[in-house]
Amino acid sequence: ARLTTAGCEKAAAFVKTCDAFNIPVLTLTNVEGYATSVEEEKTIAAAAAKLTAAFAESDVPKVNMITGNAYGSAYITMNSKHIGADMVFALNGAKVGMMDANVAAKIMYADEIAKADDKNALISEKAAAYAKLQASAESAAKRGYVDSIIAPETTRQIAAAAFEMLFTKREDRPAKKHGTV
Repeated sequence: ARLTTAGCEKAAAFVKTCDAFNIPVLTLTNVEGYATSVEEEKTIAAAAAKLTAAFAESDVPKVNMITGNAYGSAYITMNSKHIGADMVFALNGAKVGMMDANVAAKIMYADEIAKADDKNALISEKAAAYAKLQASAESAAKRGYVDSIIAPETTRQIAAAAFEMLFTKREDRPAKKHGTV
């Protein structure tokens, strides 16, 4: 799935409402990037900034479950550890990284692929190596971006336990009237 301007704005309003009424936020993430069209390019940056700011500014318990792909800056926008998620879990087989392994291999090894006799085999080999090193939930967990890799059937129990643990969460932040985004 791809983030759109309308989706980002709707989600930002939802997160702000949850924050205003002290309602914890559970984010289910499966995002490959931003929608690409002429119209989206005009508005997506501001909308993504609003969503990122909404997550970063909220002080309620925030849990993120990565259910599929979590690529690039679109993942950052979707309540990542980088902007203040309290707990991040990834389902078995989730992919977390800068971009899809096949796309990355084609970019990083373009010269080598151009010279190869069996281009598809080389792309597959390089993509597998990249996926293991950079685009897996395991590599994200090693870097501290994911707290735990979980089985799909345990999702409900783990989310409930995470919110129970975060029940007494309190954040003292500097006083300010409002953000500028």
